[in-house]
Amino acid sequence: MPLFDRILIVDWSGAGQPVTGKNSLWACLARREGDGHAMEWIENFPTRHAFMQRLDAVVGATVAEGERLLCGFDFAFGYPAGTAERLTGSEDWRALWRKIADEIEDAPDNRNNRFDLASRWNARHFPGEPRFWGRPHQHVYADLSDKKPPASTNAPLAFRRSEQFAKGAKSVWQLTYNGSVGSQTLLGIARLSRFLDDSGHGEHIVVWPFETGFATTFEKPVVFAEIYPSLFTLAAQDEVKDQAQVRTVAEAFARFDADGRLAALLDRPPMLSDEEVATALAEEGWVLGIGHRELDVAGDDTPLWPAGLLPHKGGERISVAAEIPLAVPGKRKTPGAQSSAVAAVPDAAARHTPLSPLVGEMSRSDRGGYSP
Repeated sequence: MPLFDRILIVDWSGAGQPVTGKNSLWACLARREGDGHAMEWIENFPTRHAFMQRLDAVVGATVAEGERLLCGFDFAFGYPAGTAERLTGSEDWRALWRKIADEIEDAPDNRNNRFDLASRWNARHFPGEPRFWGRPHQHVYADLSDKKPPASTNAPLAFRRSEQFAKGAKSVWQLTYNGSVGSQTLLGIARLSRFLDDSGHGEHIVVWPFETGFATTFEKPVVFAEIYPSLFTLAAQDEVKDQAQVRTVAEAFARFDADGRLAALLDRPPMLSDEEVATALAEEGWVLGIGHRELDVAGDDTPLWPAGLLPHKGGERISVAAEIPLAVPGKRKTPGAQSSAVAAVPDAAARHTPLSPLVGEMSRSDRGGYSP
């Protein structure tokens, strides 16, 4: 039986002003209809504030209708081990989330203080060994360089354990330039932390795997999880790449949920030691799907390849047909959805979506770079 009635996939943005199109915030909501899923909407949000209003509506409708929702966000949910203790005095992901939320300023028009904050934290928490780096060349910050600092041999290190399995992944300490995810992480964690504390929906939400362990069943109806869209290769489409990513991932997770594979992706990655699991659950988090090299479920041998274990050119390359109906009579709309902003989705049943790029084809900018 499927775990979720709705799947919301979000391509986050670290933009400093309202922006649409390439390298902006896109989201896609898929909804279970009978034995399949339908795309309810794909939308481009000019600001993080606008998206959070929609998230409030989607979560509220899910809870009110007694349904279950998976929300996948493409920014890091954690920092390398040792960060939380250095910044908060406690090895606790939630303490770090609240610390970030307390100090990040993110206005409704996307203006924010992420570079100022990174500079202050380098001086206060990492004196002599800065971690955060990357800034707009036209701005100068006392303790934030535009150059990558020497790698530290002391915790926290540059990468989390999960990122060691994601070829092409960037460090959360890098705030700008192509492929960076540091700005998105600071701004995304701040927004989700405030949502958990202030929206009135917090009692209905769990954050995977911090609050759930590597579980496949959940007591609460809404699950937030970190995703990495570059696990999925995009079929050639005449659309913005970010739009294609949210659609592709939503379709794939909907299919996996229908045939039982999504539960396997939520399970404990087999290569992790007990100590590594403890670190992931306490502070670093994990990326949904990484570590499950091959899933043989329901008679279908379609594997999900983690980015660090990609098939090579000339070798096997598996694809999955997206079997998601589009036109559903009487389909309900999520409160707050704008019909004028709903994107037309091509015939999903005719589209084959490879699950991962080949080695050497990993996107270097899947999470977006700096937007002033």
